[in-house]
Amino acid sequence: MNKYLLVIGIFFLSATSGLAQTTEDSKEESPFNNDPFFSMPFDTWKNQPSSEGYSDINSRKFAVQLNSNGLDYKGFFTAGPYNSGPLYSLFPSLPMIHYNRVDELFLGIRKERMQWYHDDDWLGIPDIQLHGLVGYSTGLNEWQYALGLEKLLGRDHHFMIGGGYHSATATDDGWRVGLHETTLTAFTAGYDYLDYYKQQGWGAYFLARTDRYFQGGIAYLDDRYISLDRQTNWALFDSHSFRLNPPVDFQNRMPVDTADVASLTFSASFNPKRLVIAPNFTFSLTGIAEFADPGIGTSDYSYSKYTGELISYINFEPGGVLKYRLRMSSITGEAPRFKKLYLGGIGTLRALPFKVLGASNRMILSNLEIQFGSPLYSSNGWIDFDDFYLSLFLDSGWVYSTSNDSQSLFDGFEEFTIADLRHNGGIGIGSNLIRCEVAWDFNNPEQAPVFWLRLNPTF
Repeated sequence: MNKYLLVIGIFFLSATSGLAQTTEDSKEESPFNNDPFFSMPFDTWKNQPSSEGYSDINSRKFAVQLNSNGLDYKGFFTAGPYNSGPLYSLFPSLPMIHYNRVDELFLGIRKERMQWYHDDDWLGIPDIQLHGLVGYSTGLNEWQYALGLEKLLGRDHHFMIGGGYHSATATDDGWRVGLHETTLTAFTAGYDYLDYYKQQGWGAYFLARTDRYFQGGIAYLDDRYISLDRQTNWALFDSHSFRLNPPVDFQNRMPVDTADVASLTFSASFNPKRLVIAPNFTFSLTGIAEFADPGIGTSDYSYSKYTGELISYINFEPGGVLKYRLRMSSITGEAPRFKKLYLGGIGTLRALPFKVLGASNRMILSNLEIQFGSPLYSSNGWIDFDDFYLSLFLDSGWVYSTSNDSQSLFDGFEEFTIADLRHNGGIGIGSNLIRCEVAWDFNNPEQAPVFWLRLNPTF
């Protein structure tokens, strides 16, 4: 119980530390108010001028923003996990229209959750709205749903409470690669980079934020996770087989098809929108702590999972940016396979096969990129990501397994040395929306390089 109280204390300190801001920043439009294409308020469309010239300007602006930011990570189509809080991905988060090897074609409609704008008042109650997803999976031949309700609290809308029921396909791998990006690569070329499971149950959450820089949250979920089989091998331009979709767990080398997990999760983020803090520098910091079997609900597993991520950007010269990501995770206790830690493949170590390193309970991932492009002088010389740029990158990673009896999240890290890291490096050219990359495994120089076509930034 003491560890829960400690995390709750840290959360409330970070979430409330800036609520009394009175600076000029607080008068600007909140960076937390997203405006994705499929969630725009209807009034936005009704109030726009109808002239052809205005539409052309809006279309060009949309194309420039999409080319500058990628298919997923700025949430232009749907807010998704990349333009929402860290707790968003605890719930089913696949796009309302997607294609993969278990759902095949999925068609649905979504009303986003955990967003700091509300465009309607349900039953006439201010700042309360329904949210969710309803759609049909052609591969599983079933309807799926995620239905809930949430309410903004406080005069400045700095707090939110919500919850809902769900029964839908989900994934724990959305941080590796964009979800819309995976739909396109799976549909066109047969490359599905995620692992999936069915998530059935319910959850509730409480979120808090400041005007610009802090966001925190608490979520409780009581779910059953169900293994899903591959349902299709079809792709538009390729006939090779999709890889098998793994079960939720293994015991004694036998697949386990269901896993009941009740969990309590805390999150805290500084600068999640990556607003520029100084003229040539910004960073974001996110921490998540998940506690399974917290004493309420039914859970087949008892574990604690901690993940921290630092992302920084340095504009070291006009048109030159150094980007860095450090992601560390630790699991204590017994966790199911899909909750364990893996490295390799897209978004992690780009010259290695997908998830080739794992299943482990300690992980360090380091991604370094140096990018050179056309400077955008209206933004103090940062790269104009609407143009093509050149990138040099170094991916480094380490995984380690300790006994399930380990109770300290730091156990095993004392074994880490720089020599234990696996290193991949390479070069890329393109924009954030379409970019070609070639990666080499520096630990096996005789191995052929790996080619990637990306539709998002790596991080």
